[in-house]
Amino acid sequence: MRSFSSSFLVFFYQVAVGGLFALAATPFHELDRAFYKSTAGVLFAVAVLGLWGESQFYWQTATTESGIWSAAEFFLHAAFVVCLAAYLGSLWTEKQYFRARSFSWAILTGLAGLVLSGLNAFATPVFSWEILLYPISFLLSALLLGSVTVGMLIGHWYLIDTGQSLDPFVRIYKFFVAALVLQTGFLLLSAILIYVVGAPSSVASLKTLWAKHTSLVMTRVLVGQAGPLVLSWMIWRTLQIPHTMAATGLFYIALLGVFVGEILGRQILTLASLPF
Repeated sequence: MRSFSSSFLVFFYQVAVGGLFALAATPFHELDRAFYKSTAGVLFAVAVLGLWGESQFYWQTATTESGIWSAAEFFLHAAFVVCLAAYLGSLWTEKQYFRARSFSWAILTGLAGLVLSGLNAFATPVFSWEILLYPISFLLSALLLGSVTVGMLIGHWYLIDTGQSLDPFVRIYKFFVAALVLQTGFLLLSAILIYVVGAPSSVASLKTLWAKHTSLVMTRVLVGQAGPLVLSWMIWRTLQIPHTMAATGLFYIALLGVFVGEILGRQILTLASLPF
C-alpha cells in the first residue's frame, strides 16, 4: 500500500511518460523541432523532480520486505529519466537514428516503470484478478495527464507559429479525448467489477469509501472526469472556428481539472487501496 506522498510523486512520473506517448501521436515532420525541444525539456524537468522525491522514499524502504520491489521501481524510473535525457539531447543533433532509439527506449522504460508502480500499489491477495486493474489504471492516468499537458503546450506553440496547420493540434486533442473517455469507462467498469466479483477486502473498502468519503469520490468524478469532458467539447468547437488561443485557454482549465482529479485519485488510493 502506498502513502499519499509516494503516490503523489508517481504523479510526476506519469505526466512525463504520458507526455512522451502524446508526442508520439504528433506528426514529427510537420512541427518545428523547437517545439519538441521545449516540450521534452518540460517533461524532463517534471521527471527529474519526481525521481528526486522518490529517492527519499526508496532509502526509507530499502531495508523493508518490499524494498526489492521499490528498488526495481526506482531503477526503472531512473532508466526512463536517462533515456529521456538522451532523447532531449538528440534534439540538438542531426543523429536521427539515435533520436529514434532514445525515444523508443524512453517509451519502453517508462511503460515498464508504470506497470511496476501499479503492481506495487496492489494491496489485495497476490493471485487475485484485481492485480490487472492497477497497472492499467496507472497507464490510463499517465496517458490522460500527458495528453492534457502536451495539448496545453502545443496550444502555446500555435501562438508563436500562427501559420501552422491545425492537424497536429487536432491529433493531440483527439488523443486527449480518447484517454479521457477510456479512463472514465475504466473507472466505472472497475467499480462495478470490484463490487460484483472483487475480493471481500476490496468490496469492503469500496463500501467504506462510499460511506465515509462520498464527497471525495463525487469531487474526483466531477472535477477529473465530467468537467474535462465538457471542456473537450468546447475545445472542439473553438478548433472548428478556428481559434487556437481560446482552445489553449480551455486546455489550461482542462489541465487544472485533470490534475486535481488525479491528485484526489491518489488520496482514494491511499485511503482505500483502490485504483480510482
